[in-house]
Amino acid sequence: MIEIVLLSIVQGITEFLPVSSTLHLLIFSHLINDYQINLLLVSGMHIGSLIAVLIFFAVDSKLKIKQISYRQIMQIILVGTLPILVVGFILYDFIDRNMSINPLVIASTFTFGVLLFVADKYSKSGKKLSGLKFFDLIIIGIFQCFALIPGASRSATTIISSRFLQIDREASIVISVLLSFPAMIGAFTLALLKTDIGHFDFSMILQGVAPSIIFSFLSSYLALKLFYRYSSSNGFGVFAAYRVLLAILLVFN
Repeated sequence: MIEIVLLSIVQGITEFLPVSSTLHLLIFSHLINDYQINLLLVSGMHIGSLIAVLIFFAVDSKLKIKQISYRQIMQIILVGTLPILVVGFILYDFIDRNMSINPLVIASTFTFGVLLFVADKYSKSGKKLSGLKFFDLIIIGIFQCFALIPGASRSATTIISSRFLQIDREASIVISVLLSFPAMIGAFTLALLKTDIGHFDFSMILQGVAPSIIFSFLSSYLALKLFYRYSSSNGFGVFAAYRVLLAILLVFN
């Protein structure tokens, strides 16, 4: 039970930060005696994060999201997601084989940490959410494909590309969170399809899935709320530094 709570909190905190939730789940699973998370628990964690996103857009970024129409929101989601769907389908086996802490994961953690720093430090902030062009969304969508490399982080890749396109910090976060919708729905659906529900009884749902939803939701919402408030004004430098330091620690671990 305590393992489920801990991993749900870790997943929730890191889901929307540009630090890779997958990598942190691998690290913490290893720290607690290589605890294996079953797919039903993973789907529960994604449900919690999805609820957090809905509340975030209804409460915390309500004014920002109202600057664009429903059509523009759907355009951001559809155009920004299409490239990673295609590439993800092609590279599924490669991604599945590299779900461990290996040199590729460490290298991507370091590289995208440096890119996050450079993109945020040296890019202007002249473009608002309402000023996004189709070209911007295509570039963000293509760059998001790098998130398929374990350790890269979907949040990091979308924020990096947004900042390189001179989109302001607040809008970059909103774009990243919007693009999390299809990613989490896809992960949730895949987890359910691969789960043999018949082998789980009601007590498993109460003791495992319910806590994963609750603690993932609470940690996701709090982390997203604080991240939005802090990084909209102060940038992403602290996360870039954290990624670089984490990569160095993993090299010597």
